[in-house]
Amino acid sequence: GKSTLIRVLLGHEEPDTGTVTRADNLTVAYFEQNRDLLDPDVTVANTLCPRGDHVEYRNGRIHIRGYLDRFLFTQEQMDMRVGNLSGGEQSRLLVARLMLSPANLLVLDEPTNDLDMATLTVLEECLTEFQGAVLFVTHDRYFLDQVSTRILAFADGGELIPFADIEQWETWKTQLAQGSKNKA
Repeated sequence: GKSTLIRVLLGHEEPDTGTVTRADNLTVAYFEQNRDLLDPDVTVANTLCPRGDHVEYRNGRIHIRGYLDRFLFTQEQMDMRVGNLSGGEQSRLLVARLMLSPANLLVLDEPTNDLDMATLTVLEECLTEFQGAVLFVTHDRYFLDQVSTRILAFADGGELIPFADIEQWETWKTQLAQGSKNKA
């Protein structure tokens, strides 16, 4: 259900009923933890910066070495083939590539799955600093609480209800469960 909802919102699937209206000038970057999207024979630096030695990041130019530092890549890893990186390092590279996307909306489907602690920390920092909107689906309550400024939950009947934080959502969910028990 959650991944299908994201695919419908992105326009990759048509909704069964209703319509999806996207904002004018919406630019979306979609995060998939599919390491197959990385070319194992290309270097780390060339994966992010195929031409030259600077990347475009948040309307500015940053030297690739400084950008890779932000994502915890060492000088030695800069020229390493992607196929020689660990799974966590490849995930970190995917996050680094995502953040270079010129987008005003980031969409992440279960972004914390299979990430090591270092990559989780980098991802948290990137998302909290991002100037646009971020839509993500996760089961990781700690990550959700660290990164989100609003949580949306579906009520019975499909109504979308906003919450300030995970604690407010948990209170609502508990009250719903107690209400159901009282009706039974």
